[in-house]
Amino acid sequence: MSNIIGFLEQAGRDAALRHASRAQLLRRMSEENIEQSLQQALLQPQRSALAALLGARDTMYCSNQSIEPPKRKAPAKAPAKAPLKKKAPAKKPAKKAPPKRKR
Repeated sequence: MSNIIGFLEQAGRDAALRHASRAQLLRRMSEENIEQSLQQALLQPQRSALAALLGARDTMYCSNQSIEPPKRKAPAKAPAKAPLKKKAPAKKPAKKAPPKRKR
């Protein structure tokens, strides 16, 4: 089983092996000492043949479940506030008179 996993990992990393022909894949699998029945199952487009050989069942290991957000009470409404009074604009300081010149 570990040699199958190793072969699949290697095939995933190697671009030439990912796009290899059927004959090239069979040669590489025989080099990796993968059994003949597993070689044929790996090359089939249906996953069911490989799952049957490995004894895997059609089980989901991760299922998507809808998750509802926790129900919370709405926060209490604050009492209405009185409208803010507009402030009068600040007064500008008076300009100083220019200093007198001596004659």
